[in-house]
Amino acid sequence: MGLMDTARAVLSSPSIYSLWDRLANGHASKVKLVDEYIQPGFGERILDIGCGPGDIVPYLRDVTYVGIDASQAYIDTARKRFGDRATFNCEPVGSTLEEYRAFDIVMAIGVVHHLDDRDALALFELAFASLKPGGRLITYDGCFVEDQSFLARWFISQDRGQYVRNVEAYVKIAKQVFTDIRVGIRHDMMRIPYTRLILECRK
Repeated sequence: MGLMDTARAVLSSPSIYSLWDRLANGHASKVKLVDEYIQPGFGERILDIGCGPGDIVPYLRDVTYVGIDASQAYIDTARKRFGDRATFNCEPVGSTLEEYRAFDIVMAIGVVHHLDDRDALALFELAFASLKPGGRLITYDGCFVEDQSFLARWFISQDRGQYVRNVEAYVKIAKQVFTDIRVGIRHDMMRIPYTRLILECRK
């Protein structure tokens, strides 16, 4: 097993994943993401595609939250931690999920760069179908840009996600489903040098 395969196996553990998330991202990163991009309103319905062990739930107050993830281990951990305030279901991204409809916000945080183009398109299609008119999809992924530092490019190249793209490639997939897309590029969202792309896609 190579180094990257070992890293992927280790991070498949919910507890190790959450530890890495706290070390690399920390509290401030999630506050920025929620306050500046997700911006949940009181009582809004949020669907989190690829929710992992639910680490973002404490930052979302006074909302109805539903998280889905393909990993049963992540879902079991999320239910133990936050099952009294949120709903978690084990579902693959590409499923036809008729019960997930009329959400104000759909999130895919750190997910798209783990998906090939076909599965990424399926995620955007699921998000579009799950949103009410005027609702928003927020995606948040590592990306390659021309002006990023050497260290940022190196860290991103080591990501366990095998489909890290440049900005244009992410937007090209999103445009197959959404017409109203806003692009944000941030170099200050993590404690390590890293470039994040935030897409806000409105239905």
